[in-house]
Formats: sequence, C-alpha cells, structure tokens
Amino acid sequence: MKGVWLVFKKEILEFAKDRKTMFFTFAIPIILYPLLFGMIGKMQHREDRLANSSQTRIALIDPSNVLEPLIQTKTGDFTLVPVPENDDAAKRAIKEDQLEMLVTLGENAARDMTEQKTVTVDVLYNRVEKSGQVAMKRLEGALLELDNATVQDRLQKLGASSQLAAPTSVQSRQVGGKELLLAKLLGTMLPYMLMLMLFAGSMQVGIYVTAGERERGTLITLLATGLPRHVIIWGKLLYVFFMGIVNSIINIFAMSFSMGTLFGAMETPHAAEAAGQEAAQLTTGLAAVADPAVIFLTLLLMIPLALLFSNLIIFLGVQAKNTQEAGTSMMPIFILVIVLAAFSMSPGIEKMGLLPYIPIVNVSLVIRKLFAQQASALEYLTAFCMTIGLAALLTYLSTKFLNRESAIFKST
Repeated sequence: MKGVWLVFKKEILEFAKDRKTMFFTFAIPIILYPLLFGMIGKMQHREDRLANSSQTRIALIDPSNVLEPLIQTKTGDFTLVPVPENDDAAKRAIKEDQLEMLVTLGENAARDMTEQKTVTVDVLYNRVEKSGQVAMKRLEGALLELDNATVQDRLQKLGASSQLAAPTSVQSRQVGGKELLLAKLLGTMLPYMLMLMLFAGSMQVGIYVTAGERERGTLITLLATGLPRHVIIWGKLLYVFFMGIVNSIINIFAMSFSMGTLFGAMETPHAAEAAGQEAAQLTTGLAAVADPAVIFLTLLLMIPLALLFSNLIIFLGVQAKNTQEAGTSMMPIFILVIVLAAFSMSPGIEKMGLLPYIPIVNVSLVIRKLFAQQASALEYLTAFCMTIGLAALLTYLSTKFLNRESAIFKST
C-alpha cells in the first residue's frame, strides 16, 4: 500500500507544478458557473422587466364596441394602434416587433352578448416572444374582467344570486414552495453536469499519467523503481479517482450557489415588500438545496461512479501508444456518458420501471430524486451497490490485464 501512496503523491506533485492546469481544474468551475448563470439570470430579469413595464400595442377590430371601452381604461397595459391592412401585414408587423397582437371581434358581437350567446375573440400574437406572452396574459385578464361583469349583469336581470356562476371556490395549498422548485430544477441539471465534468476531468488527467507518461519517457523510470506493476496502476487509479471526486465536489457547490442565484434573478418583484419576501424565499430555497444530507448522499453516490470512470480511463490509457490514441479510444465512452446523462434529464423518466437497473442512468435518476425529495432507500441502494460492484469488477479485471508486460510496454 505504501507504493500506491508513493505513486499517488508523485502524480499530485507533478500536477501541482502545472499552475495553468490547476487553475482550469479548480478555479474555472467556481468562476464560470456564477458568471454564466448570473448573466442568464440578469438577461432573463431584464427581458421580464422590459416586457412587463411596456405597454402592449394592440390593433383592435371591434365594430360593435364591446371590448374597446375596457381596453381604453387600461392605459397602463394597452395602447391602441392602427389596424394593419390585412392578416399578412399584421403577421409581418408582429414578427418585426411593431405590434404585439391583433384582436378581432365579429360585427354582431354586441347583439350576441345581449342574446346571451358566446362571442368569439380571434387573437393573433407571437407566443415565442416574451412581449407576446405578456400581451396574451393581459388580454386574458381583461376578457375575464369583461366576462365577470357580463355574467353579473345577466344574473341581476334574472334576479338570481351573484354566486350562481361560481358554484365552487378553490383554495390551494402547496406542499413545496419555491425551495422545492429550485431543488428539483437543480436536481434535473446537476447529474448531467456532474457526470460530464467527472468523466472529462478524469479523462484529462488519466491520459496525462498513462499514455502521456509513455510519450514523455518517464514510465520506464517509474518501472525502474522496482514497484510491482499493479501497485503503479493502483497509484495512478487513486490519483485519477481523487481528481474526479475533487472536481465533482467543486461543481456541486458551484452549481448549487449559481442555480440559486439564477432562480432568484428570474423572479420579478412588483413591490419593495415583494422583493424582501423573495429574498427570504431564496434563502430558504438555497438552504433546501444545500441540505447536508442530500449533499452527502450525492457525494457518496459519486464515489463508486468516479471509481468506475477512473478504471475505464486507466484501462484505455495504458493500452494506448500515445495521447492521441488514448483520446480517440476514450471518446466513444465519453459520448455514451453524455447521451446517458442527457437522457436522465428527460421529463417523466422517474416513472420508467427499468431505469433503476441501468448503470450510470440510475445514478442520475437517484440524484435527481434526492434533490426533489422523492428518492427511496431501495433505489439509492440499488444504484450504489450496482455501481460499486461494476467498479470493483473492472478494478480486478483491469489490474489483472494491465499487470502483463505486453500491456505496459508498447512501441510508440
């Protein structure tokens, strides 16, 4: 075991000499995530603020003057603009951001309402743009106000109770508030980012200490120390495993903080007290995301996965003649990890019964459920035991194979 630690210490010292690599490994996630998510949050906040503070430019065709009086009273939300020549001109104006929506009511709308018939309101808008979404929300609010006033007027003429049109009243209570939504959002993205960073970080250092060492000619020097082949392999495996775990820890905390910042920035407060309430809710959300038990269980689950990845990387790296061949041989595994991790982000996959028994995917699924407070002990133990079993099996097979002379000595 002493030899394993010696090889591990040797690799750590070599890594510490390369300050540029240390910066990209440790500092970049801490700097990149807050900058990236902070920028996204600010841009989202800016778009929401502009859309909600601007008047909706509405072209209204209302021959019988049913909706126009109400629209004219809402000067803070709407401004009436000239009606385009035809439907194509209206579509073009909306696409070119000269107009938010075209609203059309039939010529007999007033008569239909008098006769208690349903009036059709045709709306043309761009649902992709934020301004179009805000416009539709405002119009729906105005129409709801018109509907309520119309219904109450009809009930009054009939001498009926004003509650006749509202037989039920819904009072909703939420099991999880903003903190649960934040945790679920983080749990959806975190497994993908973790696996990506875990494999990519391990692959980089794995190539350096295997095929890279062969290219530099230092592998012969290491073998000349008299250390057994399997001890050298285990030392390098421990180093790659250690770097993968450290990378995962940094990414977990960096993403947790950054996602909390992004989620808070995406909310648009409407008053000073709302802003204070939002800050309190965000603090609660971050506390839920940073739950020590969830973080610990996530990191614990990453240990066997990091060991599995490290074995694959060491196994392929030692067999490669040079770093280019090592990178080429590892790329299909990297792509497979990306595909499986991306698949784990799909909505509704937690309801698929076979996923807890698929390697790598089950780890993503359990992490996702941990943050959403939906994980079961059975699913966690299944993913943990299956991953650690595969890692142990691969450790045994790779050590046995790589202990051969033909696996260590390859011509470049």
